[in-house]
Amino acid sequence: MFDRKDQTYVIGDETIDKILSDSAHPLCQIAKLLPEGSAVLDIGAGNGMLGRVLRRAGKSVILDGIEPNEFAANLAQPFYRTVYKGYAQDFSREIQALAYDYVVLADVIEHIPDPGKFLGELVGNLNKATRVIISIPNVAFGGVRLALLNGSFDYVDSGLLESTHLRFFTLDSARRLFEHVNLHTKRICFLQRSFYRMEFARKLLKASPGTILKLANNPNARAYQYLFVLEQEPCETDIKHYGAGALGVMIDAVAARPVIIQFVRRWRAR
Repeated sequence: MFDRKDQTYVIGDETIDKILSDSAHPLCQIAKLLPEGSAVLDIGAGNGMLGRVLRRAGKSVILDGIEPNEFAANLAQPFYRTVYKGYAQDFSREIQALAYDYVVLADVIEHIPDPGKFLGELVGNLNKATRVIISIPNVAFGGVRLALLNGSFDYVDSGLLESTHLRFFTLDSARRLFEHVNLHTKRICFLQRSFYRMEFARKLLKASPGTILKLANNPNARAYQYLFVLEQEPCETDIKHYGAGALGVMIDAVAARPVIIQFVRRWRAR
């Protein structure tokens, strides 16, 4: 996993409300996907945001968590039946014995040095009927691509290029990873954002209108994150799209151009 300052785990109820009102947030979609009464294991539970989201949404599930950070695990505890303090590898027997309906890895595998090995060992401990839900950042997001045209690939405290990310994935590379550990894609949710409302907005100065239009019309470029529902038996794949569409991205691009021009003029005048 990764180190994080304790104070960053403390969040207010207003953040939970924003998540539930945001269809392009992975926890919002996970809350909708989990059936009432299901048994769920949240690996990398952090401060218990999934538990808080489920409680706020009035969704009743049997929820356990695994979290290595003791401070975060203590914050999560009131919203879970049990929070195991440590890493998933430390609780193989518990995972096998409890036969969960769902295992959730929300923005977790990008922090793991060897995701293939981790997922392979995890799947080996699951009941055959257990579904795995994984959300993952998309390094092919249009904001990343446009920033690269400007020569920028800068790590940040929070976002797609978070400094604690050890692995980067596209849709295809994520699906190859899952296939490698015999997980089959039941559903893919494209969680879409505007390039101009995320952390890349000030790094898109060299993008031509044609380039922006091409990316805005590409669902893989609009996807800030992907959410996968995975099964252990072959299945048909259902694809859903949430959040910003092509028109919204283009409207933001047009609206941003005067700001970009002013920024360039100020920069040249320094």
